[in-house]
Amino acid sequence: MDRRTFLASGAAALLPSGAGAQQAAPAGAGNWPRDRPIRLIITYPPGGTSDFVARLFAQHLGEQLGQSVVVENRAGGGGVVGWTAAARAAPDGYTLLQTDNSLATAPPLHPDLTFDVLRDFTPISMMVDYASVFVVPAELPVRSWQEFVALVRQRGQAGSFYGSMGPGSSPHLYVEVLQELADLRMPHVSYRGMGPAMTDLLANRVQLLAAAPPTALGHIAAGRVRAIAVGTPGGRIPALPDVPTLRELGVDFTYSYWYGLLAPRGLDPAIVARLDEEVRRTLAKPEVRALFIEQGAVPVGGDGEALRRVMAGELERWTDVIRSRRIARE
Repeated sequence: MDRRTFLASGAAALLPSGAGAQQAAPAGAGNWPRDRPIRLIITYPPGGTSDFVARLFAQHLGEQLGQSVVVENRAGGGGVVGWTAAARAAPDGYTLLQTDNSLATAPPLHPDLTFDVLRDFTPISMMVDYASVFVVPAELPVRSWQEFVALVRQRGQAGSFYGSMGPGSSPHLYVEVLQELADLRMPHVSYRGMGPAMTDLLANRVQLLAAAPPTALGHIAAGRVRAIAVGTPGGRIPALPDVPTLRELGVDFTYSYWYGLLAPRGLDPAIVARLDEEVRRTLAKPEVRALFIEQGAVPVGGDGEALRRVMAGELERWTDVIRSRRIARE
């Protein structure tokens, strides 16, 4: 099963709410997790989408496991600090890593990594998927993807710009691939975060951003920016029901912002199975699903093997993009 098929069908594969509560912990898990709190490492500072996802899961997993799950924000080095800390931790079930799709871009951007992305982690579960939302300034005289493409081609390369949160970031890579698929070319403007990039989009100093829904939805609702397309391996998202997917528009772009749960290599398979089950239980809760859907996300679920396939496929894809375009982090 490829990533597109897996993510598009993930929500339907979730267990019914409460189903996991009727099952005993897998044999072999021993007393885990009764000894001490579990730490959940993320590679971003407090605030933002990653922090929200981690704290929501930490709350529900803690309640279900009967043990505190503490979010540990290990920002720095473009994710390397947190990834390395997780890879070096003991595989005892007390250190977990919530990662997003940026881990699949790490090797070509950070050639001095001290761990192997695919070999040195135990994939546990897919969690949730946020569409990539392509937004333009409200004052730009376009109301659709087709009109935007026509305007960019009319203006030429010096007439329109796109922004991102830095070279090698997902918003940068996504627009690079989108341009290739749509036969466009716009100069890239790099910022130190999506906040400054959005500020310049609002001022029409850049004309396109690939943003996660939580970054864009408030501005869309206020009429300050306009969403012209979404990138997702599935269908339209409930938070933006009138915005077509790029696949609907004839562009085979399916990349989004996914989150998955990992552990250090060598974690007991019984603990892996228990954690995967608890992630599914969390995602099956109506209140959790409602929160994610309101944010423009799709609760997907999926076991460690599905996550491993997603990571391997995206690692191959983004390694090719980064090396062929000679993209390097600043």
